[in-house]
Amino acid sequence: MKVTSNGIQIHVKDQGNGTLPVVFLHYWGGSSRTWDDVIAALPTQYRTIAPDLRGWGNSDAPSAGYALADFADDVQQLIAAMKLDRFVLVGHSMGGKIAQLLASRRPQGLAGLVLVAPSPPVPLVLPAEARAAMEGAYQSRESVGMAIDQMLTAKPLSPKHREQVIEDSLRGAVQAKLAWPQSTSLEDISLDVAAIDVPTIVIAGELDRIDGTAILEAQLLTRIPHAVMHVLPDTGHLSPLESPMEVAGIIREFVDGIERVNCDAITVTLLMNVKDDFAADFIGGLPALVRETSSSPGVRSVRAFRNAESVNAILFVEEWESEAAFKTYIAWRTERGDMARLGQMLSKPPEISTWSTTAAQVVS
Repeated sequence: MKVTSNGIQIHVKDQGNGTLPVVFLHYWGGSSRTWDDVIAALPTQYRTIAPDLRGWGNSDAPSAGYALADFADDVQQLIAAMKLDRFVLVGHSMGGKIAQLLASRRPQGLAGLVLVAPSPPVPLVLPAEARAAMEGAYQSRESVGMAIDQMLTAKPLSPKHREQVIEDSLRGAVQAKLAWPQSTSLEDISLDVAAIDVPTIVIAGELDRIDGTAILEAQLLTRIPHAVMHVLPDTGHLSPLESPMEVAGIIREFVDGIERVNCDAITVTLLMNVKDDFAADFIGGLPALVRETSSSPGVRSVRAFRNAESVNAILFVEEWESEAAFKTYIAWRTERGDMARLGQMLSKPPEISTWSTTAAQVVS
């Protein structure tokens, strides 16, 4: 199917109907079908969403707009258009760098991040002759074949997969083929990725000649310190094609773990009625309060709403990983004196209710 996102048409494979969708981003030269064998190895009840990135597969190929931010915008707006309340993001190689930038924005609903042989957040440094060879890698069947054999793989691909890689690489728009080696791979998002705050795993190929384990340990794991790396034996850069069962197994364990944690999650609503004398100061400080609460350990999301009919009424809706995390946060606020000051600003104590997200119903 096609989904309008960021002003272009994105081709998307959408399968299954699970409660925690998994969104797959392919590598430079690939397409949504890069993930076919991985998706086939996942439980059938999973919902999987695999787009063709702009310039690749069956998606539109605008003449410009191939910076990391453009790709990240495409995916973020695609997720919004598909109304994904919660999701896990998976990115391979170039798709992994796109996924890092998107995750650093802390988009609403992001529950976890899987980076498969990802391009690290630092600029890709190559000698001029190597970069020139990269620019010409996808010009002919012969050049793609050389790239497969000399750089991309450690295991021989099946005839079907080899032909798929050749077709996808040749089919890409010229501007998409050139953007990565000439500019996008040179972007530096090393400061951005420090903001990633969701569970993160890295799946690396033991014999990857492009983004090897040593590079990922030095340039990625040092910048996302909570990330955990899994190394696939005897596997090169194209792990979704070389070792799809192993990649799927790691993703399944990761997603199922997030689902188990979610069973303890709670949603907290706080209705606060602010005294007239304090209303202006309280409302003016709302953005800072939301930002501070959003950075607290164990919080998933914080939203504040003003009542149009009663301007002094503020409703907070907060999602927490557990009731214990919420209670720890309130204890910290109390010890700091925030709760006493809040009490002075309100016309009555805040009305607090909590419920498990697994028992809550969405009213539409």
